[in-house]
Amino acid sequence: MSPEHHEHRKKRFARIRRAKWFLRYVPRRARFHRYPLIGRFADIARKRDYLWSFRTESVRPALYYGAILAFMPIMGIQVGIAFFVAILARANVMVMAALQFITTPVTFLFIYKGTYEVGRIALSTAGIGTRDESIGGDAAFTTKLMNILSSVTSPEAWGSMNWGEMIAALFTGGLIVGVMVGFVLDVIWRIASSQAEARKLRRAVEKLDSGSTRTGA
Repeated sequence: MSPEHHEHRKKRFARIRRAKWFLRYVPRRARFHRYPLIGRFADIARKRDYLWSFRTESVRPALYYGAILAFMPIMGIQVGIAFFVAILARANVMVMAALQFITTPVTFLFIYKGTYEVGRIALSTAGIGTRDESIGGDAAFTTKLMNILSSVTSPEAWGSMNWGEMIAALFTGGLIVGVMVGFVLDVIWRIASSQAEARKLRRAVEKLDSGSTRTGA
């Protein structure tokens, strides 16, 4: 084995190890049945090869749909929704599930506050507007969010709470931010794919040249 080929193999295995590390917590084909809720659909998932494919036509929609879901105010049920969206969109379910870990119990407050502000500004700019103004600190935002959650289960409070406007801002902002993040990830994926194709072509040429040299000798 030539030093160049050995170096290519080392880099390839390093990329595989990084990919496995990144995807270690997401649903995989062999272990899909172990995951709560969606595990009961393991047979359906395993029969659909596109859910596990890393071809561009499966990854690109997963990047966009996964990013949009990640920024929606649906923490706790994102992975389940991502599974069904992946089937409808014929997208890679592992990529979509991995993106849902953007929003966690640690990051959700920062993310939802940001998407709320983006959505509020977008709706106001579009002329739809909301009565809500910019919410100050994290504590004020958390209080408002908790008040909305409590009012949802209290029909008598529906008339006095404008929780619908905040929810609209959260979903609108989540959609905008999700599309933007999906676009950035798509660009990164295209660059990485191009580089991978270039490496594959370069290895093929080197192998062909090596074979021609041995034949000539």
